[in-house]
Amino acid sequence: MLSNSWSASPVEVYVQRACDPSLREPNYALNLELADHINQKKANTPREAAMSIARMVNHRNPHVSILALTLLQTLVQSCGYPFHLQISTKEFLNELVRRFPERPPPFPGPVMSRILDLIHSWREGICRESRFKEDFGNIRDMHRLLSFKGYRFRDNPRNQQSTQDATINLKSPNELESEDREAQAAKLQELIRRGTPKDLAAAQELMKIMAGANPDAQPDYRSKTMHELEKLQAHVILLNEMLDNIDPKRPDRLVTGDAYDQVATICRSARPKIQRWISEAETDDPESLDTFLSINDLINNVLERYERYQKGDYSQPQPPETTLVSFYPGVLSHPSLRITLTG
Repeated sequence: MLSNSWSASPVEVYVQRACDPSLREPNYALNLELADHINQKKANTPREAAMSIARMVNHRNPHVSILALTLLQTLVQSCGYPFHLQISTKEFLNELVRRFPERPPPFPGPVMSRILDLIHSWREGICRESRFKEDFGNIRDMHRLLSFKGYRFRDNPRNQQSTQDATINLKSPNELESEDREAQAAKLQELIRRGTPKDLAAAQELMKIMAGANPDAQPDYRSKTMHELEKLQAHVILLNEMLDNIDPKRPDRLVTGDAYDQVATICRSARPKIQRWISEAETDDPESLDTFLSINDLINNVLERYERYQKGDYSQPQPPETTLVSFYPGVLSHPSLRITLTG
């Protein structure tokens, strides 16, 4: 172990075990176990884990540093806003880059390169796609500062990530409300921890919101979900139109990673969520059941067509005329707003 585990907290013990220099490679099962512990315990565990990992990143043994950065990446992917809020604090970010020289070396080592990659991925990921991206300004500031000092960030392939990001905010009203409550609790704790007059004033306002002091200001979670479903339907329409433009006599070759595959992946990744919502809506939200069933049918039809085209089957069975889902009264209900899922 890297330190005396007798006086260490459970989170510190997890971090020490995950960063043990005797490990030849990352213990991903242990990393995920820590993620589950953080998600379950909440409270101060996200901050404790983030700061413990940042200290490990600066370990004199580069192997320990790489293990710590791998653990950090796992937690960012597996934990939600409470952990994201902590990696966006000035304390964490300053500790993360503590060993960076004022002027960047010509050839950064593996640890420095990995840190730069992570900061860049956060700036391109949660700082753009998260519902709470306005709270992650320190990450953008650190990225900007490092760029100003001459550090260079490697461009990461965005194709796969962008397809995941396209459905990251596709959540049911209950999921959105639960996510907001979790974020508010984490933000309140952080404001109180900082303890400046400005932060305490913001904490008071946040407590009023959490107590429901102004019911009219509460978000309309159902409308948010319908808005995301509308964007998903736009991808279904796009894929269908792309398939319409394929000439069976001179067909495009459909390969992994091409534009067809990217749009199909978005539809495919959304399908399990929609199907789970259908099961839940049968008892909990019958008002939304028809909407979920309709969008599920649209997805199934266009993916079935895409998969046939992948196999070279361009046969044209009699297509059903499919009316688009109306997410709001008076929207998408005009007869001209119909699509035919051909092929």
